[in-house]
Amino acid sequence: MTDRIIGHRVCFFGDSLVTGVRDAQKGGWPMRLGQRLLSDIGLDATIYNLGIRAESSSNLKDRWQDDARRRKVDEFSLVLVFCFGLNDANHAQERGEETTMRVSHAQSLANATDIMTRARDMAPTTLWVGPQAVIDGGRSSKMVNERLEGLNQLFLETAKGMDIPYFDVFERTRTDETWQRALRRGDGYHPDGAGYDVLADMIWQWQGWRDAFAIGD
Repeated sequence: MTDRIIGHRVCFFGDSLVTGVRDAQKGGWPMRLGQRLLSDIGLDATIYNLGIRAESSSNLKDRWQDDARRRKVDEFSLVLVFCFGLNDANHAQERGEETTMRVSHAQSLANATDIMTRARDMAPTTLWVGPQAVIDGGRSSKMVNERLEGLNQLFLETAKGMDIPYFDVFERTRTDETWQRALRRGDGYHPDGAGYDVLADMIWQWQGWRDAFAIGD
Protein backbone atom coordinates (compact mmCIF):
# COMPACT_ATOMS: atom_id res chain seq x y z
CA MET A 1 0.00 0.00 0.00
CA THR A 2 1.61 3.24 -1.15
CA ASP A 3 -0.65 5.74 0.59
CA ARG A 4 -0.37 4.28 4.06
CA ILE A 5 -0.39 6.47 7.15
CA ILE A 6 2.38 5.78 9.64
CA GLY A 7 1.34 6.38 13.21
CA HIS A 8 -0.07 5.03 16.46
CA ARG A 9 1.65 2.72 18.86
CA VAL A 10 -0.79 0.13 20.13
CA CYS A 11 0.09 -1.86 23.24
CA PHE A 12 -1.95 -4.98 24.00
CA PHE A 13 -1.72 -6.22 27.59
CA GLY A 14 -3.04 -9.44 29.05
CA ASP A 15 -2.44 -13.16 29.27
CA SER A 16 -2.14 -16.15 26.90
CA LEU A 17 -5.35 -15.25 25.07
CA VAL A 18 -3.68 -11.98 24.10
CA THR A 19 -0.38 -13.67 23.27
CA GLY A 20 -2.16 -16.13 20.97
CA VAL A 21 -1.42 -19.53 22.50
CA ARG A 22 -2.51 -22.32 20.10
CA ASP A 23 -2.55 -19.90 17.17
CA ALA A 24 -0.67 -21.34 14.20
CA GLN A 25 0.02 -17.78 13.00
CA LYS A 26 1.62 -16.95 16.37
CA GLY A 27 0.06 -13.53 16.70
CA GLY A 28 -3.39 -13.90 18.22
CA TRP A 29 -6.07 -11.28 17.74
CA PRO A 30 -3.73 -8.27 18.22
CA MET A 31 -1.75 -9.23 15.11
CA ARG A 32 -4.94 -9.67 13.11
CA LEU A 33 -6.22 -6.25 14.17
CA GLY A 34 -2.92 -4.65 13.24
CA GLN A 35 -3.02 -6.27 9.81
CA ARG A 36 -6.55 -5.07 9.27
CA LEU A 37 -5.71 -1.51 10.27
CA LEU A 38 -3.20 -1.48 7.44
CA SER A 39 -5.27 -3.33 4.83
CA ASP A 40 -8.62 -1.66 5.51
CA ILE A 41 -7.78 1.94 6.42
CA GLY A 42 -4.11 2.28 5.48
CA LEU A 43 -2.90 2.85 9.04
CA ASP A 44 0.56 1.36 9.55
CA ALA A 45 0.33 1.15 13.35
CA THR A 46 3.09 -0.36 15.44
CA ILE A 47 1.59 -3.32 17.28
CA TYR A 48 3.10 -4.48 20.57
CA ASN A 49 1.73 -7.80 21.82
CA LEU A 50 2.60 -7.62 25.51
CA GLY A 51 0.57 -10.58 26.72
CA ILE A 52 2.25 -13.01 29.12
CA ARG A 53 1.07 -16.58 29.48
CA ALA A 54 -0.44 -17.48 32.88
CA GLU A 55 -0.38 -13.85 34.03
CA SER A 56 -3.03 -12.74 36.52
CA SER A 57 -4.28 -9.20 37.07
CA SER A 58 -1.97 -9.00 40.10
CA ASN A 59 1.05 -9.75 37.89
CA LEU A 60 -0.15 -7.34 35.22
CA LYS A 61 -0.66 -4.52 37.72
CA ASP A 62 2.98 -4.71 38.74
CA ARG A 63 4.55 -4.56 35.30
CA TRP A 64 2.40 -2.95 32.60
CA GLN A 65 3.40 0.70 33.22
CA ASP A 66 7.09 0.08 32.64
CA ASP A 67 6.34 -1.84 29.42
CA ALA A 68 4.08 0.96 28.17
CA ARG A 69 6.47 3.81 29.03
CA ARG A 70 9.28 2.15 27.06
CA ARG A 71 7.09 2.23 23.95
CA LYS A 72 5.64 5.70 24.30
CA VAL A 73 7.00 8.45 22.03
CA ASP A 74 5.77 11.99 21.55
CA GLU A 75 5.50 11.68 17.76
CA PHE A 76 2.75 9.04 17.72
CA SER A 77 -0.53 8.47 19.51
CA LEU A 78 -0.44 5.78 22.18
CA VAL A 79 -3.35 3.33 22.42
CA LEU A 80 -3.55 0.92 25.36
CA VAL A 81 -5.69 -2.22 25.07
CA PHE A 82 -6.23 -4.50 28.07
CA CYS A 83 -7.75 -7.96 28.27
CA PHE A 84 -7.38 -10.12 31.38
CA GLY A 85 -9.31 -12.26 33.84
CA LEU A 86 -8.90 -15.89 32.79
CA ASN A 87 -6.02 -16.60 35.12
CA ASP A 88 -7.74 -14.80 37.99
CA ALA A 89 -10.73 -17.12 37.54
CA ASN A 90 -8.70 -20.28 37.05
CA HIS A 91 -8.23 -22.85 39.80
CA ALA A 92 -5.65 -21.99 42.43
CA GLN A 93 -4.37 -25.56 42.40
CA GLU A 94 -3.80 -27.77 39.41
CA ARG A 95 -5.22 -30.88 41.08
CA GLY A 96 -8.85 -31.19 42.01
CA GLU A 97 -11.85 -29.17 41.01
CA GLU A 98 -13.00 -28.01 44.43
CA THR A 99 -10.44 -25.24 44.53
CA THR A 100 -10.43 -21.51 45.01
CA MET A 101 -9.71 -18.88 42.38
CA ARG A 102 -6.13 -17.81 41.79
CA VAL A 103 -7.22 -14.24 42.49
CA SER A 104 -10.40 -13.39 44.37
CA HIS A 105 -13.10 -11.28 42.77
CA ALA A 106 -12.40 -8.51 45.27
CA GLN A 107 -8.67 -8.48 44.51
CA SER A 108 -9.31 -8.69 40.76
CA LEU A 109 -11.57 -5.67 40.99
CA ALA A 110 -8.98 -3.72 43.00
CA ASN A 111 -6.27 -4.64 40.49
CA ALA A 112 -8.44 -3.71 37.54
CA THR A 113 -9.36 -0.36 39.04
CA ASP A 114 -5.69 0.44 39.67
CA ILE A 115 -4.65 -0.63 36.17
CA MET A 116 -7.35 1.26 34.36
CA THR A 117 -7.02 4.43 36.44
CA ARG A 118 -3.31 4.65 35.66
CA ALA A 119 -3.81 3.65 32.02
CA ARG A 120 -6.36 6.40 31.45
CA ASP A 121 -3.89 8.92 32.88
CA MET A 122 -1.14 7.68 30.56
CA ALA A 123 -3.17 7.37 27.38
CA PRO A 124 -6.52 9.05 26.74
CA THR A 125 -7.26 6.24 24.27
CA THR A 126 -7.54 3.24 26.56
CA LEU A 127 -9.69 0.24 25.64
CA TRP A 128 -10.79 -2.71 27.77
CA VAL A 129 -11.80 -6.06 26.26
CA GLY A 130 -13.62 -8.34 28.68
CA PRO A 131 -12.62 -11.96 29.33
CA GLN A 132 -13.68 -14.66 26.89
CA ALA A 133 -15.49 -17.82 27.91
CA VAL A 134 -13.66 -21.14 28.10
CA ILE A 135 -15.11 -24.32 26.65
CA ASP A 136 -18.68 -25.06 27.67
CA GLY A 137 -17.78 -28.54 28.85
CA GLY A 138 -17.28 -30.40 32.11
CA ARG A 139 -17.55 -29.40 35.72
CA SER A 140 -14.13 -27.77 35.91
CA SER A 141 -14.64 -25.50 32.90
CA LYS A 142 -18.19 -24.65 33.98
CA MET A 143 -16.78 -23.47 37.32
CA VAL A 144 -14.26 -21.25 35.54
CA ASN A 145 -16.98 -19.82 33.31
CA GLU A 146 -19.15 -19.02 36.32
CA ARG A 147 -16.26 -17.11 37.86
CA LEU A 148 -15.52 -15.34 34.57
CA GLU A 149 -19.14 -14.31 34.27
CA GLY A 150 -18.95 -12.68 37.69
CA LEU A 151 -15.66 -10.96 36.88
CA ASN A 152 -17.01 -9.72 33.58
CA GLN A 153 -19.95 -8.04 35.30
CA LEU A 154 -17.65 -6.37 37.83
CA PHE A 155 -15.33 -5.17 35.06
CA LEU A 156 -18.24 -3.90 32.97
CA GLU A 157 -19.64 -1.83 35.83
CA THR A 158 -16.18 -0.49 36.69
CA ALA A 159 -15.47 0.55 33.11
CA LYS A 160 -18.83 2.27 32.87
CA GLY A 161 -18.12 4.24 36.03
CA MET A 162 -14.72 5.27 34.69
CA ASP A 163 -16.04 6.09 31.20
CA ILE A 164 -13.63 3.62 29.60
CA PRO A 165 -14.86 1.74 26.50
CA TYR A 166 -15.50 -1.89 27.50
CA PHE A 167 -16.23 -4.72 25.10
CA ASP A 168 -18.37 -7.39 26.76
CA VAL A 169 -17.64 -10.61 24.86
CA PHE A 170 -18.26 -13.20 27.56
CA GLU A 171 -21.76 -14.33 26.63
CA ARG A 172 -21.01 -14.05 22.93
CA THR A 173 -18.03 -16.37 23.21
CA ARG A 174 -19.85 -18.75 25.54
CA THR A 175 -22.61 -19.27 22.97
CA ASP A 176 -20.76 -18.65 19.68
CA GLU A 177 -20.42 -21.99 17.89
CA THR A 178 -17.30 -20.97 15.96
CA TRP A 179 -15.52 -19.92 19.17
CA GLN A 180 -16.57 -23.08 21.02
CA ARG A 181 -15.48 -25.34 18.14
CA ALA A 182 -12.16 -23.49 18.05
CA LEU A 183 -11.74 -24.15 21.78
CA ARG A 184 -12.40 -27.85 21.22
CA ARG A 185 -9.68 -27.92 18.58
CA GLY A 186 -7.44 -26.06 20.99
CA ASP A 187 -7.15 -27.06 24.64
CA GLY A 188 -10.48 -25.86 25.98
CA TYR A 189 -9.04 -22.60 27.23
CA HIS A 190 -7.26 -21.40 24.10
CA PRO A 191 -8.78 -21.62 20.60
CA ASP A 192 -7.05 -22.49 17.39
CA GLY A 193 -6.54 -19.84 14.72
CA ALA A 194 -10.21 -19.79 13.73
CA GLY A 195 -11.09 -18.64 17.23
CA TYR A 196 -8.63 -15.77 17.08
CA ASP A 197 -10.08 -14.86 13.69
CA VAL A 198 -13.59 -14.59 15.08
CA LEU A 199 -12.48 -12.66 18.16
CA ALA A 200 -10.50 -10.18 16.05
CA ASP A 201 -13.56 -9.68 13.85
CA MET A 202 -15.78 -9.06 16.89
CA ILE A 203 -13.36 -6.44 18.19
CA TRP A 204 -13.00 -4.82 14.76
CA GLN A 205 -16.77 -4.31 14.62
CA TRP A 206 -16.89 -2.93 18.19
CA GLN A 207 -17.61 0.79 18.25
CA GLY A 208 -14.97 1.43 20.90
CA TRP A 209 -12.26 0.10 18.59
CA ARG A 210 -13.64 1.91 15.56
CA ASP A 211 -13.81 5.22 17.41
CA ALA A 212 -10.20 4.85 18.62
CA PHE A 213 -8.95 4.73 15.03
CA ALA A 214 -11.63 6.83 13.34
CA ILE A 215 -12.87 3.88 11.29
CA GLY A 216 -15.95 4.81 9.29
CA ASP A 217 -18.89 2.62 8.35
